[in-house]
Amino acid sequence: MSKDNFDFLLASVTKEITHKSTHARPISPLERLAITIRYLASGNSQFSLAMSYRVSPSSVCLIIRETLAAIIKILQRRYLPNPSQETWTASEARYRLLWNFPHAVGAIDGKHVRVKLPPASGSLYYNYKGFYSIVLLAISNADFQFQAVDIGAFGSESDAGILGKSTMGQLLETGQFGIPRPKPVSAMGPTLPHVILGDDAFPLRNHLMKPFKGNFLSRENSIFNYRLSRARMTVENSFGILAARWRIFHSVIEADVDLAKSIIMASILLHNFLTSKSDFNNISPDRVENGAIIEGSWRQMVQGDRGMVNIPQQGSNNYSRNSSQVRDAFVNYFMTDEGKVRWQDVHVSAGR
Repeated sequence: MSKDNFDFLLASVTKEITHKSTHARPISPLERLAITIRYLASGNSQFSLAMSYRVSPSSVCLIIRETLAAIIKILQRRYLPNPSQETWTASEARYRLLWNFPHAVGAIDGKHVRVKLPPASGSLYYNYKGFYSIVLLAISNADFQFQAVDIGAFGSESDAGILGKSTMGQLLETGQFGIPRPKPVSAMGPTLPHVILGDDAFPLRNHLMKPFKGNFLSRENSIFNYRLSRARMTVENSFGILAARWRIFHSVIEADVDLAKSIIMASILLHNFLTSKSDFNNISPDRVENGAIIEGSWRQMVQGDRGMVNIPQQGSNNYSRNSSQVRDAFVNYFMTDEGKVRWQDVHVSAGR
């Protein structure tokens, strides 16, 4: 991060991480924050940081834990508040403007985050991929910031149960997440619900759109898939930039579960803070030029990393008739003069 942003962050958390002087050499708030940011950004072990900063390993462990807690306390209210109807409405306006997907309010993805075997946990954290993990579910906005997260499901949770059993999934399913009610997409357009955009790992719901499956799709369905996948790049960019910036996610997090959760939350808050300041540290996101998707530099930076792994398909492909009708309504709207974009036919034809 830039020096200005580091200084701003330091001023924000100094009160929380200042310790009273003792007979030992005091470790300043600047050193405490520097150690913690270095830990997240480098992925180096706590022992190597202790050697670099000439601090005892036990002190480094305590410094990281306390500083992460301070970052979460100070940044969460501003950079990851509980989403409200106003949050979703603002997000929809950006998806409409930047990604040509009206009534999209966010894009969802999930990752298994590798952790070391927690003591006395048996197989609770052992997932289908054969390693220990906790699950991170996240919804991004149109500007690559996370606007809702759910951290901590057991890695062993059944594929179908990860979203459904999460607090996030239950709030979505029961309509208690503050997402605005359905309304006309424009003055003359159809009435459509506000939706989250997912990939094939997620179930099709009235509030959650996913692509059509199959190799021989109609032109209309292929255009819908293109429009959804294009807009859903936002959450792929969010996770990609997160992992490229914080190399702690490039391998197993060597920490107990509580500390691992703090690492994930603090990293997300710092991601939102820095993204809001347009501080990308030369990490470029995927972008679109004349309808074509240009890959961002983060893809090369995280290629081959194994610290975060996609969650698998969430249960069966069964869905209600109503959910199918909602998706079809978006399909039809994207084929109208008002709803289409000029390049969609070209890019769908090129990909068929």
